[in-house]
Amino acid sequence: MYSDPMEACDVYTRECSVGITPKNLAIMAGTLANGGVNPLSNKRLLDQAYVPKILAEMAVEGLYDTSGAWQYDVGLPAKSGVGGGIMAISPGNWAIAAFSPPLDGAGNSVRSQLAIAWIADQLRANIYAG
Repeated sequence: MYSDPMEACDVYTRECSVGITPKNLAIMAGTLANGGVNPLSNKRLLDQAYVPKILAEMAVEGLYDTSGAWQYDVGLPAKSGVGGGIMAISPGNWAIAAFSPPLDGAGNSVRSQLAIAWIADQLRANIYAG
């Protein structure tokens, strides 16, 4: 670590404590699904070249220890937060966000995972399913 470990832990804890609404989460997810352009304002918020990199990181690390199982079962890049929110992205198509605080052992919302997985299944959205 390049900084004091206690300072890094404090900054991380503060970042994890920032409140977010399901609407904000959906807008962030929609921005990623839309190649970095906010779907409400049509303003570019992120260079399109970064979006695939972010989605790849979400795919391999977004749901902590269960990221691999999520990819097998749901097949969408996703990111959860310890507050109970999850967002998932169908690149170039759509995004979804869900919020429900009860967490599983990995720190992911139980009900948000179930809801997003069910919707993704109904839409046949698993990008690995062919």
